[in-house]
Amino acid sequence: MKFQMTAAALSAALCTVAASAHDGEKPRVDDHAPIGVMADHYHKKGEWMASARLSLMGMTDPSNTMMGPQDMDMAMGMLGLMYAPSNKLTLAAGMSYVEKSMDMLMGGMTMSNKAKGLGDLRLTALIPLAKTENSRVLAGFGVSVPTGDKADTNAGGARLPITMQAGAGAWAVMPSLTYSYFGDGWSSGLQGSAKIWLDHNSFGEQPGDSYQVTSWASLTVATNLSLSARFAYDRSGEFEGAPVFASDARESLTAYAGANVYMGTHRFGVEVGQPVAQSRGANALGKSTSFMLGWQKAF
Repeated sequence: MKFQMTAAALSAALCTVAASAHDGEKPRVDDHAPIGVMADHYHKKGEWMASARLSLMGMTDPSNTMMGPQDMDMAMGMLGLMYAPSNKLTLAAGMSYVEKSMDMLMGGMTMSNKAKGLGDLRLTALIPLAKTENSRVLAGFGVSVPTGDKADTNAGGARLPITMQAGAGAWAVMPSLTYSYFGDGWSSGLQGSAKIWLDHNSFGEQPGDSYQVTSWASLTVATNLSLSARFAYDRSGEFEGAPVFASDARESLTAYAGANVYMGTHRFGVEVGQPVAQSRGANALGKSTSFMLGWQKAF
């Protein structure tokens, strides 16, 4: 896929950054979880952090030769801002821009659909529950605000299904609980999170509630470079009001490999994921390789 070539190029660029990063006194390079994990850390009173992420993902179903979706590519750019009004509370906001393309077989003909637009606004409060010299427990409570685009149409003027839209058009809450442990030259973490939808959008659609459990381990190989491995179990419920080919509940177990690197006071992260097992329901696309590149800067 095209995005896999992009991922390879960006990974090579990150390796170059790692080789040229500057030495100096900084926080641990593995103080944050792998870049694909959200709501994993908090900040000191008065501290800000800006972030940017690029996420690429493909989905495919080569066994489907009759009717339905064949493959889909998604690219998402995300901007985030965090601020700590106190040592006991960190506030975070995030906005995304999404582009999706899907090929479908309909009546023996291949049809291509594309959609793009702003995603829904994410607002999160992070509260440290416990902290020791080597560990911390962090609770998160987020809200997904339906500000995103939800009415993209195909070439014929018909509205595309909710799975193709950048925004869901509905409200959701996003609780999370994260445990992190920091050893001598290594760290690990465990996080449980959920996205629970509260209503339907104006088209009578509602995504299925989703749940994730993820665990990771990081090894610091240089002052400014750590490598990580991560597993994530995801489960999402059945969509309401969506086409049959996109509405089934699904489960997946995905393995990730990644790295965090400092360049001066800038932190860069990269993570590549590959499903090792998944159940995707009837005539639904399966996940394939995913890629995320991110930048973080605290000030």
